[in-house]
Amino acid sequence: MTNSTKRIAPLFAHLSKAQNTALAAVLDALKGLPPEDAQEVLDHAIAHLAGDELTPMFARGIAGPFGKLDTPAKTWLDSRTDELFRRKAAERNQDGSSAQRDCMYAWVYGKTYTLMVAEKALHDANAMDIRAQMAVPFEGREFGGFGR
Repeated sequence: MTNSTKRIAPLFAHLSKAQNTALAAVLDALKGLPPEDAQEVLDHAIAHLAGDELTPMFARGIAGPFGKLDTPAKTWLDSRTDELFRRKAAERNQDGSSAQRDCMYAWVYGKTYTLMVAEKALHDANAMDIRAQMAVPFEGREFGGFGR
């Protein structure tokens, strides 16, 4: 056994035979790669296997521009359209769920969900800046200010 296999040997006990075989193949394939490169390969493999199961752009349950995102939207597509849709989503660094949500919001509101969230965040940041400017202390007589 290699060093890495010895280190993780206690983890093998709960894995099935198929999982042990897969793990051995993965370890063998990653042998010789620096840890950073091996981690990058594993991250890509996980993303590929997970598909849309990874957390979308925002965590589920977070409030959007109009409140909590609580209604799932599902549909069926032909395989060619699905492939093109996922390719275009990947070009925009989005998963399928985020891209589908952006399409729906663009159709209904004329703006993508991503843009609406960015506008809301900018509005909230500007409102906080305005409140911070208004919260400066006023100089009264007791502090040597106006009306001495």
